[in-house]
Amino acid sequence: MTRRVFWGLDDSIGYLARITFRRFAGAFEKRTAPDRIAMGQYTLLQSLWKTDGIAQHDLAQQLGLCEPTVAVTARRLESLGLLRRVVNASNRRETLVYLTGRGRDMEAALRDAAQSAYAEAVRNFSPREIATLHALLCRVEQNLANFEAELADT
Repeated sequence: MTRRVFWGLDDSIGYLARITFRRFAGAFEKRTAPDRIAMGQYTLLQSLWKTDGIAQHDLAQQLGLCEPTVAVTARRLESLGLLRRVVNASNRRETLVYLTGRGRDMEAALRDAAQSAYAEAVRNFSPREIATLHALLCRVEQNLANFEAELADT
């Protein structure tokens, strides 16, 4: 593998994770181009396939995203006819998010696109290497979550 030298960032785990995510998202989005579904939109749809009718702020918390980010993503998916947003009758400050029939119908195709991108990403990896990579990334994420929590406590 040819290493890129870009201001010394090649040795940064954070930079490498960012570039890797961008490439993964690109591989997914090439497969979903006809439907115009971006990786972030897919993540939101995944949550709705599990828990339809969830409050928008709960969806943001579940995904670890800011509420405005989820609002923009939900509006875009609503414009594509994949979900609908409804003001909660019992709490008018809350917006509930529901899949449409089209949103439910796209689940298999979008999961296939994600699986295909994943398979390409781990091509030539052994199952053990995949498990090790996953475990290490989970540890990095947990370390950073702990650090954020410590900062919030101070």
